[in-house]
Amino acid sequence: MKASLVYINGEIITVDDMFSVYEAVAVVDNKITAVGSNEEINNWIGMETTVIDLNGNSLLPGFIDAHLHLLNFGLTKVSTNLKACKSIDEVLELLKAKAELTPEGSWVRGWAYNDNNVAENRMPNKKELDSVSTVHPIYIQRSCGHVIAANSKALEIGGITAESLNPEGGEIERVDGAVTGVLKEAARMLVIDQDVYTEQEVFSGLHLAAKDYMQAGITSVHDMGGKGSDHLLYLQKVAKDADFKLRIYTSIVSFDNSSDAIDKTLDASILTGLGNERFKIGPSKLFLDGSITGQTAAMSEGYVTDPTNKGILYKSQDDVNTIMERPHNAGCQITAHAIGDGAVEMMVNCIEHVVNEFPRENHRHRIEHASVCNPELVERIKKLNAVIVINPAFFYDFGDEYVKYIGSKAEWMFPSQSYLEHGVKVAAGSDSPITDFEPLLGIQEIVTRKTKNGTIIGEKECSSLEDAIRIFTINGAYASFEEEMKGSIEPGKLADFVILEGSILNTKPDHIKDIPIKQTVINGEIVYENPVAVMK
Repeated sequence: MKASLVYINGEIITVDDMFSVYEAVAVVDNKITAVGSNEEINNWIGMETTVIDLNGNSLLPGFIDAHLHLLNFGLTKVSTNLKACKSIDEVLELLKAKAELTPEGSWVRGWAYNDNNVAENRMPNKKELDSVSTVHPIYIQRSCGHVIAANSKALEIGGITAESLNPEGGEIERVDGAVTGVLKEAARMLVIDQDVYTEQEVFSGLHLAAKDYMQAGITSVHDMGGKGSDHLLYLQKVAKDADFKLRIYTSIVSFDNSSDAIDKTLDASILTGLGNERFKIGPSKLFLDGSITGQTAAMSEGYVTDPTNKGILYKSQDDVNTIMERPHNAGCQITAHAIGDGAVEMMVNCIEHVVNEFPRENHRHRIEHASVCNPELVERIKKLNAVIVINPAFFYDFGDEYVKYIGSKAEWMFPSQSYLEHGVKVAAGSDSPITDFEPLLGIQEIVTRKTKNGTIIGEKECSSLEDAIRIFTINGAYASFEEEMKGSIEPGKLADFVILEGSILNTKPDHIKDIPIKQTVINGEIVYENPVAVMK
């Protein structure tokens, strides 16, 4: 048998146990069949083989983003991007332009707003958003995704009045007793849940999101929840579309933090591992707290900017333990969004509870983000054999804000080196659309921990380039129980690759994020090729 596809003259970074680097790789149909020297792989070349000369460029396993929000990112395509805004007036101008093109009564949405980047250093209030329109429901999401600001029409549709009580795990912001329009954590869902997208918007957004991810070298994603109760059905349906190439490992998310969504899937025998190479069911997930930059992450001590504020915990420890017992006992993976050290400790307590009360081997229970994790928690995580999914690119965009809000505790954020030294399995994700999804930026940040302003946060937690590549490839596969089928370039594994321009192993750390992606391959098929850097 001859190969269908062969790459020669390259830097083939296998990410096998020895981190071997070869010259060439051969693919038969959708599987890797051999790696080795040019001479060895030449034996696989036949009349029908497509041969690509890498000319010294790096070829790596396709990147695995182990934490993002596929549908949410897709839906940003029909929302207004507010990331570059420097004032609330700029925000209002962009929203007004959008409202003029939107039918009366339809939703106007904004995303990526960062109050730290605008002159006013705050969220807009409902009065300001009302100046855009009172006939359109309007809301904008803070860059962290955990806080929104809504106009009067959106608040009315969400049933929020001056008499409304704070929902469990959320806050309806008030000043002198009056609702401001700012909704935090679970309270934001009172409005967001009323905003319904059309199927056309959903599926168009999913395809556009996949296209963007593949252009960044991403071949597999771990979806950690999205808009609406039909989220799982949308992902399952799009994965059956032959034109949709991205591999999906999706979580079962309880956005209202009850057990309802998890119970329904368990009752239907929708368990972790159900599916195939294209679409597979992942963990049952809860939200435990918010975000640091939104000052809603649950911290063991108060924020530097407000020592009386320790953030928001969605649930009690007993409630979390009880909800997670059932998926654990059903053989499922469990996980939770946990940012502050208070929330991380809660999820560590939960995993200890279910594992001790109901022992199970190879559970691979996860903690998403585990952003602020002190040495004591690292020790406990190691004993549990839990998987941690970090978001290193957050340092680049938000690192200086972390120092502002939590001071020296920022040095404990995403402590990849401590995890690795303790033998903890660490995967990584972008949390897209919260921040940039390019894995090369994430790899750079694992190595440098440097903000866009040049601040290095917790230098002792910098890890090697080799470890950073593992975190975005084979460790991502491990986090979804798929390390035997992908995550490294070894015979028998799926032919999922990314080809970079030049040698990543010889690139200066601060320039890793700037390496161009030349080609992305999924299942032995070239799904993206840089039009200005086509290889011969």
